Amino acid sequence: MRGDVSVLDAPRHALEVERHATGLGYRYVYTVRPPRDAVDPIAYALGIAAGLDAAAVVVYDLAQVDNQPALVCDDFDLETVYPPETWVRASRSASIESGAA
Repeated sequence: MRGDVSVLDAPRHALEVERHATGLGYRYVYTVRPPRDAVDPIAYALGIAAGLDAAAVVVYDLAQVDNQPALVCDDFDLETVYPPETWVRASRSASIESGAA
């Protein structure tokens, strides 16, 4: 949740993101709030998502990712609350593609 994007709506956006994620069947784990002085707040959030081995990143809207879903979709599915849309991860690991466990 980027405070520089959501500004005063950040608490409402965070709640709607959590509701949306659980409504889609994801196990909601954490709302990332990059520090105000983060040089690259999107990379900061994606680093945490990678550390959590997240399947998807759920954001309020595309403004949270600078209107560039591709920044997320290299490694994660992307879900937006508004409008409700899904962008599928661009690549899957070899084990998933081959069906190996």
